[in-house]
Amino acid sequence: MERNDRVAVVGVLLVARNRPAASSAFALETNTDWRENAVEQSRPAQPVAVRPLAELSAEVTDSKPAPRSRAFYGCMSNCLTLSQYNPVCGTDHTTYHNEYKLECANRCGAKPRVSIKKSGIC
Repeated sequence: MERNDRVAVVGVLLVARNRPAASSAFALETNTDWRENAVEQSRPAQPVAVRPLAELSAEVTDSKPAPRSRAFYGCMSNCLTLSQYNPVCGTDHTTYHNEYKLECANRCGAKPRVSIKKSGIC
């Protein structure tokens, strides 16, 4: 019994199969039901809750960082700390690179004194 390699095209992937063939010509097989499965899997199982835009904009305007002087930013850039990225959110609504940068803000004259509000970005 004579055997020929046949090629199956599945999406972009080419898979060679060794099957018996009636003729010595190569045949291409196409999987056409992959699109239906992809659409079904991309749909969310549960509806997603959507918050009103007014709530989101209120959060942004309520958490503005305090304005600082040019001298303050100069002091902050000269304040040497560890470069480890472990962000903290200060009580002044500013995200600091790490807790040591927050302490730099206090040494550079942040008024009122800044403390850690939460770990992570504001």
